[in-house]
Formats: sequence, structure tokens, C-alpha cells
Amino acid sequence: MTIIESNNRHAETTRKALTYLKELTGSLDGWDFASESNGVKLYRKTVDGQTLPIVRGDTILPGKEYTLSQVAAVATSPGSRKVWDEKFDVAEVKETFNFRETLFWSKLKVPWPMSPRDLAGTAIRDIGDDAVYVSMTSVEDADIPEVYGNVRATLYVSGWKAVPVEEGIAVTYVTQIDIAGSIPSSFLASIQQQIPLCAGKVIEYIQTYGYPPYITEATAVTGNEHFTHDTKEYTLEIEGGEAGSVVKIDISSKLYPAGVNVNIQGSGSHKLEDGVNGNKVLVIENIDGSATVTITSA
Repeated sequence: MTIIESNNRHAETTRKALTYLKELTGSLDGWDFASESNGVKLYRKTVDGQTLPIVRGDTILPGKEYTLSQVAAVATSPGSRKVWDEKFDVAEVKETFNFRETLFWSKLKVPWPMSPRDLAGTAIRDIGDDAVYVSMTSVEDADIPEVYGNVRATLYVSGWKAVPVEEGIAVTYVTQIDIAGSIPSSFLASIQQQIPLCAGKVIEYIQTYGYPPYITEATAVTGNEHFTHDTKEYTLEIEGGEAGSVVKIDISSKLYPAGVNVNIQGSGSHKLEDGVNGNKVLVIENIDGSATVTITSA
């Protein structure tokens, strides 16, 4: 497994949540089967001293068309999430610690007259050939103060596990969230049912659209990424790099069937190389300063 080392102010909390996610998804011990819907098996796990259970959804992406990291890209991109998660409203990356670890703010949709829920958290990706994990957890940060009119939720643990299996890729989604405040019991029951079903929605997205562009390798210093599903526009801020620095971005041929246009404002040049399964890899090189990279449909 590959975690990029960091001494950022939330590193310990972020890595502790990742370890917990791995424990939760390591087996089905302690999980109670709840139901099965649309190919997703739903489970619940009670935790001593906590009123809300942890919910889990397990499903399979059939075939060998996609990689573990490509599935993780769909699961983590806010632009893609607006399509596959109907409770998701908006997210902003507040700080990029490295291209696999960020500080973010997110807002969730709730029915009127409830106040919107938001949260501040960190996300980290642990990438390996035999498994990929994406972990998210709440943090307190002075750069993300509470917003007037919103109720600050607490994300105890949330994340994804993707592993290769004979049928394709096994995908697991786990979440425990306290959305705080006064909550109708019917709404609470619905989100506990809906959250794990998002595992199946991610599968539907990648089968229909492919996956959003994402960084696979970076020796330059990268900043925020932004992807808009409707326009298929992707932007990346490169903050700088030394001689020989490169950034590689995996590009889905299903999402961009006619190819891509690439524009670099600032330092750097680019070339397109063949990737796995007919996809493309954008290689940005000759980086000696800051740049903004924009990818659009050709």
C-alpha cells in the first residue's frame, strides 16, 4: 500500500481514521446483514456508547474494464458525486496536503424545514495493487469555521475499499455520521438506508460514464483539482516543481470518446500516452513554475 507521508496538522487524525476503516472492512465479523437492494448487500454494526450504527454497502463491479484507482476516482470526485449521491450538495477543497490527501468542506442536502448540514474533514487515499482505500473523517480547523444557518455534522468514519476478485472488483462503502440537531426519525431511517446504496450508484456511474480525470503520479507540487460532470471540464493547479518534475493524469476514453483538448497556462508542456484498456495518460513535464492545466472534450 502507498500512503504519501505528511506532517500536516491533521495527519495523525487522518491516518487513525484510515486504520479504523481497514479494520471495519477487513471482514464481516460483527456486522449484521440488513437487506439486499439493487445488487448491494446492506449491513449494520452497532458501537458501544454510540446511538447511531455504522452502515455498510457491498457490491461488485463486474469485468476487468476498470482499475481499483479508477473506481476510487469516481467515489472521491465531488463533480462525480453530484451525480451518484442525491444527498450531496457541494464540496470545496480548502487545502491540498498532497495529491492524495486533502482538507475539505462539504454540505449535505436535507428536506425543508431542516437546516442544511455541513462538515469539515480530511480525505486520504491509500493506493496499492491488491487494494485501494479512501478514508474520510471530521476534523476541527480554524480555516473552516461553522457557517451561519448550517448545522455542523460529525463524520466519525467514512470510506471506500476496492479489491480485485474473480468476478471483477469488490466495492465496499462504510459510513457513520451524526448529522446533529433535531432530526425526524423517518429521515434518519432513510439516510441510513440510502448511504450504503451509494456503493451501487458508483458502479452505475462508472459503467455509464467512465471516470473523471485524476492524478496517478506527481513529482511536482500540485494544488486543487476541480471536475464538472456536466461540461466534463477538469482543472488542476500546479504550484511548482524542480527540473524533471512530472504530473500524470489518467483520462477515461469512455468519458472523452472524441479525445481531449489540453490547455496549460504557465509552466510546462504535455503529451498524451496510451493507458490501460484503451484509456489515455496525460503527461505534464518541463515544469519549472506554477501552472493551471485544463482538460476539456475535443
